[in-house]
Amino acid sequence: MGRYISTTGTSSAVIVEKSTTYTAKVNERVLANTSGGAWTLTMPANASLLVNDVVQVMDPTGSYASNNLTVARNGSKIQNLNEDLTMNINNVAITFIYTGSTYGWVMSGT
Repeated sequence: MGRYISTTGTSSAVIVEKSTTYTAKVNERVLANTSGGAWTLTMPANASLLVNDVVQVMDPTGSYASNNLTVARNGSKIQNLNEDLTMNINNVAITFIYTGSTYGWVMSGT
């Protein structure tokens, strides 16, 4: 069934602000601040994931275009690719949803 972030805020989503290398946890909203420089956010380990697990990543400072955030896949695909993702659009907010080993993390957001 997976763990997910509800729009009502009742599913115990955790908001964390980070500005340096970090490994996300399932059901986190990560305010990934790159205003001080580019860095890497690592997704939760493949072995621990359930279908429908969610991680949200947001650019709180509007700095991804100048200081990219790299999202390391940590053994799972991102958008059906065996590649890390470079986030380079300012003010973006992306929800990553784990769909299983075939497609891995798929993205939904602005």
